[in-house]
Amino acid sequence: MQLFTRLGNLSIFPKLILTFIVIILPMFGLSIGLNELGKREVKQQLSNTMDAQIHYYFLSLEKEIQQIIRTQMEMVNDPDLQKLVGLGSILSEYEKSVLIGNLDNKLRSYRESSVYIKDISLYVNSVSHVVTTANTAVHPVTKEAMEEVYQAMFTHGFPLIYSKDRLYVNVNEPVAPGSRKAVPYMLQVELSVDALRTTLNSFNPDGKTVLFNDAWSIGSEKEPGLFMQIKQRVIPDQKNASRQSSLRVDKKNYLAFYEKSLSLDAALLFYMPENKVLGTLKTYQTWSWLLVASSLVIVIVFSYGIFMLIHRPLRRLVTQFKSVEAGNFNVSSPHKNQDEFGYLFRQFNKMVHNLKVLIDDLYVQKIRLQHSELKQLQAQINPHFFYNSFFTLHRLILNYDNDSAALVSKNLGEYFQYITRNAQDEVNLESEIKHARSYVEIQNVRFSNRIETEFGGLPAHLNDIRVPRLIVQPIIENVYQHGLGDKVLEGRLRISFEEAEGKLRIRVEDNGPGLQPAEMDMLRSRMNQAELGGESTGLINVHRRLQLKFGAEYGVSVARSELGGLLANIIIPMERGDQL
Repeated sequence: MQLFTRLGNLSIFPKLILTFIVIILPMFGLSIGLNELGKREVKQQLSNTMDAQIHYYFLSLEKEIQQIIRTQMEMVNDPDLQKLVGLGSILSEYEKSVLIGNLDNKLRSYRESSVYIKDISLYVNSVSHVVTTANTAVHPVTKEAMEEVYQAMFTHGFPLIYSKDRLYVNVNEPVAPGSRKAVPYMLQVELSVDALRTTLNSFNPDGKTVLFNDAWSIGSEKEPGLFMQIKQRVIPDQKNASRQSSLRVDKKNYLAFYEKSLSLDAALLFYMPENKVLGTLKTYQTWSWLLVASSLVIVIVFSYGIFMLIHRPLRRLVTQFKSVEAGNFNVSSPHKNQDEFGYLFRQFNKMVHNLKVLIDDLYVQKIRLQHSELKQLQAQINPHFFYNSFFTLHRLILNYDNDSAALVSKNLGEYFQYITRNAQDEVNLESEIKHARSYVEIQNVRFSNRIETEFGGLPAHLNDIRVPRLIVQPIIENVYQHGLGDKVLEGRLRISFEEAEGKLRIRVEDNGPGLQPAEMDMLRSRMNQAELGGESTGLINVHRRLQLKFGAEYGVSVARSELGGLLANIIIPMERGDQL
């Protein structure tokens, strides 16, 4: 009994160590042996065989194509070709025929030098003649077709040129870019795509081999979509010339081998299903079943040990946390052992007791703080509009414009009446919009020749929404002060209402200069700050008040208006009356 008591008082870490030592040792030996055997087999098959075969094959193909290119360059220096290019305009027809016949024989001999050459074509500009080994009845070769291949050299790769599903090697005398001088000659070797594909097919029957670059691909693949997926995931950065990868595509595992040739500006990709390569590991199936059976027994025993040591006290502690989360602070969780869980339970009981004592004071303090901050933000509205309104009224009286003076004095009275009514912190949205209209009517008189205002109607079913006072007028005031302050003519201000997903957006937009992207980001950053130092007015004032009232998903958002200036969205919930 004393031994079990001492073990019960041990910390969880020693308990877990003892449990793992007793249970996991047999699994360690079995896993190590199986893993080492598998690694040895895979390394031997992949690294030593596949990689070497791919490198050897690609090196052979690269040398063969480079030999074709070298022979082509030698052909350029042929005396008959040089004579025909340089003296073609002064040679007799008989001399031209002799030279063309000689070149035709040489081209046919050149074509037979490699199985990868399909046809060779030569165009000499001085005699305007095409010499080709192709069957012109089936595939006519013209100057225009050769020039098209020549132009493709600048967009579809070099030295291998891809044009109209055919692969070429092109040589011509250099001509300065932008020069109107015609190319003196063009010597084009068309590579046999069928021969290349046959060679690629014979590399490994269990996989797919593709020769490609950015513009074309030739290979044994019958699933282009699969090739593109593997290509995008296997191709390394420009610093590496080869790569081996194991990847999963369309719920299947593949082994992929990639090698790039800088001289050909092309790469070779070979991929095959992983189960084809790892087939030899099936000989260890008996060991695998033994591992599964052993693992099952180990998991059962280990799970029971974890349940006894960790899960049961944790489940009890989680239950107590849920009770506290539901508002029940009359919980107690004694624990007799002196391990880490005993410490957690004792600290939990202490924490619940402290929360129970402090919750009332903390809650009341937070409410008071928010109320004080709201009052402070409401008091920071800029009163400069009052002075301008009286000056406007004075000017109208001096000009005997009684109708406009009456309109200004009426709206000014309603304006003062609204902002000096301190009995309520919240008002109906209808009253708030009416106050904003009074402000706009006054400004319309002042800026009648500069700013055109479009004030949409508030839908009747939204009249009773309860909102903080003075959330619309400060945004409109911001437009007159900043958005349209420098607008001499054709200023536009538009106020509209938009309902979506249980939210009301009051859109205030103008055609002023707006804000630069950096200024817009700075304004959004200031609006999203949890606390603002110093005074906060206008957009930030309203945004902060709305978030204090309704939560973080409401407030003011800013963007560029379709009118060209700034768009401010005042976002509030579409709830009515006392539902807030």
